[in-house]
Amino acid sequence: MWLLLFPVVAGVLGAALLRLVLRAKRPRLDRPAALVTALAAGASSLIMIVFSTSTVIPMYVADVPSFPWETYGAVRFVLPLALGILTVLLLGLPARSGRAGGAQLTRRTWTSFLSRPWVAILGIVLALVVILTLSAGVVSQPDEDGRFTRYVIELGNGGAETDFYGWHYSMAPMIALVILVVATVRAWAGIARPPHPEDVEQDIARRRLRSTNVARITTGALLLHLAAILRDLESTSRLSLTVGAESGEHFSTGSAFSDLAPFLEYGAPLVAAIGLGLWVHTALTALPASAGSASAASPAGSASSRRETA
Repeated sequence: MWLLLFPVVAGVLGAALLRLVLRAKRPRLDRPAALVTALAAGASSLIMIVFSTSTVIPMYVADVPSFPWETYGAVRFVLPLALGILTVLLLGLPARSGRAGGAQLTRRTWTSFLSRPWVAILGIVLALVVILTLSAGVVSQPDEDGRFTRYVIELGNGGAETDFYGWHYSMAPMIALVILVVATVRAWAGIARPPHPEDVEQDIARRRLRSTNVARITTGALLLHLAAILRDLESTSRLSLTVGAESGEHFSTGSAFSDLAPFLEYGAPLVAAIGLGLWVHTALTALPASAGSASAASPAGSASSRRETA
């Protein structure tokens, strides 16, 4: 049970702790952006928490005959990506910038307020998701309906199979993945496009925070999706087959990645905790800075808020 609850507990507590540590180093979002951030990221986090813990009761507490296992299995891969798409689109809504602060000749693009570390992290996670998806699809086998939903092992005249994250289950997530990337770039462009108001320095700091929040949501969605894949691979890695010979000997075999079972068992909850923590932390950035933080209201805070990184 603790492996199911660990992502929620660790993700929420980790996000709260990070918020306490960095609260004095963050600029204060304007009220509309803060409200959208709190509602969008908070609602997505809550939905993911409820969904992630929904199997605790039927699996460990009491039998629930009516639990929709088929629906759960179909939704678990695509839900984080769908929530990520909706959230980044809301976070990318252009904010009112007020009166423009004079002529602004610097050209702004969707990368203008992004930090390179976040771009690198997002790219690495995206590449890992695509590689695992393609690898799982290649080794998947068709079921009786011709859908690639099976992983099969064979030994002699015997064989064993199990439900698997093959081409069939990965089609919808891959489409959602493309939409998520497009929505992320569009959100970054929407944040960068409006002209700066009179307080340029504080506006730059706020846009950097908003762009980083979009990166957090996208990376978190990818990690939560990746965790679902790893859980499925972990279940498949334990598939084994024992065949008896006429001589009385017995021969056993397992999945091609059975040695990875311990890593997958503990790696999936850790990845999920990081992904959920990014979402919860994004929601917490909508809270005002501490009273002693100069970045909340003073011109000096406008300069210091430019140091916001992660």
